[in-house]
Amino acid sequence: MKFKDLRKHVLTGISFLIPMVVMAGILGAFQKMYKWDGVPLSEPTIKGLNYSGYSILKISDYFHMLGEMNSNGFNWAYAFLCAGIAFSISDRPGIVPGFAIGYFAGGPTKTGFVGAMLMGFVVGYFVNWVKSWKLPKALQGLMPVLIIPVLGTMFATFLFFGVLMKPLSLLMIAFQKWIESLSTGSLFVVGAVIGACMGFDMGGPINKTASMAANALYADHPEIDGIGAAAETAKIIGGMTPAIGMGLAAIIAPKKFTEQQKNAAYTCLPMGLCFITEGVLPFVAEDPIRVVGSCMVGSAVASGLAMAFGVGTPASHGGILVMPMSNKPLLWVLCCAIGSVITGVLYAVLKREPSKEEVKEEEVVDLDIDF
Repeated sequence: MKFKDLRKHVLTGISFLIPMVVMAGILGAFQKMYKWDGVPLSEPTIKGLNYSGYSILKISDYFHMLGEMNSNGFNWAYAFLCAGIAFSISDRPGIVPGFAIGYFAGGPTKTGFVGAMLMGFVVGYFVNWVKSWKLPKALQGLMPVLIIPVLGTMFATFLFFGVLMKPLSLLMIAFQKWIESLSTGSLFVVGAVIGACMGFDMGGPINKTASMAANALYADHPEIDGIGAAAETAKIIGGMTPAIGMGLAAIIAPKKFTEQQKNAAYTCLPMGLCFITEGVLPFVAEDPIRVVGSCMVGSAVASGLAMAFGVGTPASHGGILVMPMSNKPLLWVLCCAIGSVITGVLYAVLKREPSKEEVKEEEVVDLDIDF
């Protein structure tokens, strides 16, 4: 198995994941940005899951449903990632078992990006093995619609829930508790740790663990000038600067980016403003050390400054759209700008220029990741 093949499979999965993340992130930003008659729109007018009672004539019902699309969309995104990797390896038969187990890697089990990615490879290669079976002609027609979806999902379920889920979940929970324990020390250090985690794996398990730690701090200290609201600011800004920084890097050093990379980097700018860190994933797949290093430094500085300055945000998502809710909006923007510029300048300096072979390969190979 070649590294080039592994990268292709991951990038295909990412191309499945990012449109779902964009949809979920932007709809969630709109939902959290507005209020109706002074009541947060995250509170439905009808309790429970009986959506048939909702009315499109009630703006609060409509915006609550946008919030539902947001919360569910991030879980669906991991299902799309897993299904995309399985599809890249084994073609269409891998989509159903990949999507089924990938969903559980998202919200319910908290294993996140790593869990979904690992299971995508497991499902893909397992399905390829099943496809190699020599069956009677009477059963061959059942392979894509019955045998592969059922066997693939059964095998993935056994391996994921029986082997991978518990150690991954326990590791993430322990990491979250460690971040929360830092809140008794320097606020800059707490913010820097949250920011560095947000910029480490772009929506993966470390990112999500830091996000949950910030949410837990906010639940314990919900006051706008308290450490909880500052942790939410650190989380949001730390997740914005990587994508914004990639866009700035392409503007600062355009000759170091191929045409496809520049298009993807420019697309990162609005994604970053909406707190969608996953736009950086294609760059991580191609150049992990330089990209992750640049993002972690920028996010750590931005988030550390935000917490040190006591910049509070009473929202858990929304990017620039929730900035007006902050107790110190100008400092909010300044911290985000500083971190983004640091990331952009660092990567513009560190990134090597593409070789002629890479430019030629880009012209020939289309991995369907031009966002």
